Amino acid sequence: MRRFSVLLLLLAATFTNAQIVTSDQIGCPVGFSASRQATGQIMSADDATQSGPAQGLHLTLRNLKNMPAIESIEVTVYGTSQRGLFLPVGQQATETVSKTFDLRRTSGSASLSDADVSMHLVGSLSWVDLISVTYADGHTWHASEDVKCRAVPSNFLLVGKK
Repeated sequence: MRRFSVLLLLLAATFTNAQIVTSDQIGCPVGFSASRQATGQIMSADDATQSGPAQGLHLTLRNLKNMPAIESIEVTVYGTSQRGLFLPVGQQATETVSKTFDLRRTSGSASLSDADVSMHLVGSLSWVDLISVTYADGHTWHASEDVKCRAVPSNFLLVGKK
């Protein structure tokens, strides 16, 4: 029984840690990660004004270089088009959709440390690129061809967690 408990604890830790995946962050001024978010939504056939189901991500920022507080960020979220929900075996999805978000810290918070984004009518969200970071002192960082900050969420989704 004790071995079974230890195994369950290890599996839970693995799934918790696998939910957030960070990637290519060399030269990035902040720690940047994304995790999938459950976006439960009730759809009604009678309500034609609804925009359809959404996919959500929770973005997390960590100020790595002791810079001033983060005032705002600009991110672009990429996903697959919902149009081709099936693919023949051995083919890749080629249609990518994207949406850019300008996210600001809320009044009363010391710094922008996390934010939620969602896109409607997408098959799946694939990655997020950090385009720019604006600090409280007015200093701005912009991504370049040499320095990019990209977060790729894992395919694990813990329901009820951020």
